[in-house]
Amino acid sequence: MAESPQLLFAVPADHPVLRGHFPGRPIVPGVMLLEWVLEAAGRQLARAPASLRIREAKFFVPLAPAQRAQLLLEPADRRCGFLIRHAGVAIARGLLEWDANG
Repeated sequence: MAESPQLLFAVPADHPVLRGHFPGRPIVPGVMLLEWVLEAAGRQLARAPASLRIREAKFFVPLAPAQRAQLLLEPADRRCGFLIRHAGVAIARGLLEWDANG
């Protein structure tokens, strides 16, 4: 089965956000990864991204510019686990949740 394009993510090496994060060894900011998770999960779950809350998130290794990340979602009742990987290595994992009205 082909991977959905919205579940793949890469930040170009010349992206402005990388200029100060960090000089000499840039990495993709964690907040940028979490924004992507919320947007992609919102589309997959048919929910407004603003209705989703990040219950927990843990980062294991940094993602470098131009590296392609893959998002895996595991929806359950009013919760959705997520895993971000690059080349089979876990970058981050966490849990999203929403209320019954969200």
